[in-house]
Amino acid sequence: MTDWERPGQPPSDVVRINAGAGKPAAVTVSDETMQVIEASLDMSRKSEGAFDITYAAMRGLWKFDEDLDRHIPSAAEIERRRQLINYRDVIVDARKHTVRLKRAGMRLGLGGIAKGYAVDAAVAVIRAAGLRDFIVHAGGDLFAAGRKGDREWRVGIQDPRGPHGRIIYELALTDQAFNTSGDYERFIMRDGVRYHHILDARTGFPARASRSVTLLAKDSFTADALDTALFAVGPERAMKIVEDLPDVEAVIVDADNHVHVSAGLHGRLVKRADPTPGP
Repeated sequence: MTDWERPGQPPSDVVRINAGAGKPAAVTVSDETMQVIEASLDMSRKSEGAFDITYAAMRGLWKFDEDLDRHIPSAAEIERRRQLINYRDVIVDARKHTVRLKRAGMRLGLGGIAKGYAVDAAVAVIRAAGLRDFIVHAGGDLFAAGRKGDREWRVGIQDPRGPHGRIIYELALTDQAFNTSGDYERFIMRDGVRYHHILDARTGFPARASRSVTLLAKDSFTADALDTALFAVGPERAMKIVEDLPDVEAVIVDADNHVHVSAGLHGRLVKRADPTPGP
């Protein structure tokens, strides 16, 4: 499902979809690619376009890695690319297992959702081997199965403006996914403004409504599909979405450093510190 070329390997489904953007012929894809794309489009509808896998049209414009030219693109550059972002222009035929991008220049990117799919696949393999108590961790995506000895696993929520490892809340976890998206991992500071890697697909700029979003769900795929979308829509809309979904809970640190907790986590969270203020 990767959206980059792998030397010596046949092109992935996503690479082939991107290469065919604007062409009349659709691309036949695997079951797993179809599942991830359909889940992504469903999340785009729920978030009213704040999460959009066609965000990849922005790739190369924003650069947040330390070894690259970390310039801030102009509003005109961003707007030109933003015109190519629209999940409604991803044409899916589930019966034929085909996907097509309607307009030339469009690109899919599954970086905001595919990692959760991979975590769940790893969990399935480990369970098939007969293990019950384990953790699978991939970046900000985690699944905790069973227990740690005689007690549940314990996980913590990072302070978005504090030093690495400073925890503001912790909770016990058993057979549940735990995902966090934050603006503090990959970012640029310019004139007191934080520009980070979580883009709001509706604007082409970094999302401004939140500092971090932590999701708990029955599987990592669900949590990964939600956390980026909820980061962009902001805490009020995000909590309405969460409360309407079964087996999903959230902790959100908003742009004003206030903490929002979904109803199902009341009594489960243990507070360790207040979030640190700062830009």
